[in-house]
Amino acid sequence: MKPLISVVVPIYNVEPYLARCLDSLRSQTYTNLQIILVDDGSPDRCGEICDSYHAKDNRIISLHKSNGGLSDARNYGIDRATGELIAFLDSDDWLPPYHFQKLYDLLVEQNADIAVGNFLRTTDSAAQMPSISAKIYAFTNTEALGQYFTEHYVPMVVACGKLYKRELFKEIRYPSGKLHEDEFTTHQLLFLAHKVAYTTEPLLFYFQRPDSIIGRGFDIRKRIAILEALDERSDFFQQHGLHEYYEKLARSWFLLSFNIDKPLAQHKDLAQVANIKKKRQQLKTRLDQCKLKLRFRVFYQLYYLNPTGFLFFYNLLKNIK
Repeated sequence: MKPLISVVVPIYNVEPYLARCLDSLRSQTYTNLQIILVDDGSPDRCGEICDSYHAKDNRIISLHKSNGGLSDARNYGIDRATGELIAFLDSDDWLPPYHFQKLYDLLVEQNADIAVGNFLRTTDSAAQMPSISAKIYAFTNTEALGQYFTEHYVPMVVACGKLYKRELFKEIRYPSGKLHEDEFTTHQLLFLAHKVAYTTEPLLFYFQRPDSIIGRGFDIRKRIAILEALDERSDFFQQHGLHEYYEKLARSWFLLSFNIDKPLAQHKDLAQVANIKKKRQQLKTRLDQCKLKLRFRVFYQLYYLNPTGFLFFYNLLKNIK
């Protein structure tokens, strides 16, 4: 018999989309599933919907807890998962019927610890998967981390659209209270894997609704969360001797942080703002030690020499363009 896959679905305020998500799970051609629905204190009818699906499918477990956020709900589900394999699905997304079968086949064929699929961004519930000539890659753990700096970054970093061997989560959990929780976590899982298999074939419908966390425009909270994640990941790369990635990440940290003083000034968490500014100052030491191209080295040195004057001319030139 094929191994049990535990699918953790955190649920909060998604009543219009939940049935579509759950129907796609029930329709999977890979049937040996444990579907763990975590109602994270949702204020709408999501809890009732979860219970109704539990009543008609014994593979579905309906759990209810007080609101703690996406990471907390995922961790709650992980702690209760009993499958040999584990996967995550956001409750406003949905899957084609072959999703888990293809990821499982990829995992087995490549003898991997993590199988990764691509996804299709869509705002259309009637969207169809495109017919493409998919490429399959087999990465070592460090090669997989290297995809963070390629066009494969997004499918590699997000929590969903993957099939993991459950032992990878023995000591790893998602950070409670953080936005972009996968930015803090996925690199740790990839590093633990001896092999990561990736297919460019889209295997998940990634629904971009206007009111979602990711669907909104620029949000300083999101930027701060990403900067915090990059800072932690930078330390991780340094600790594990991944110096090339450490240098690339230092560059990314600077480019995401140097021009956000105006929105930072409007942020309510003053301690968090002060920490970001402190980290940005400390970053110069890191950058000075990195092997960077002359053009970028001049760029950041001019910023640190006179941040106010540099930003004035930078924004002036950007507006002219």
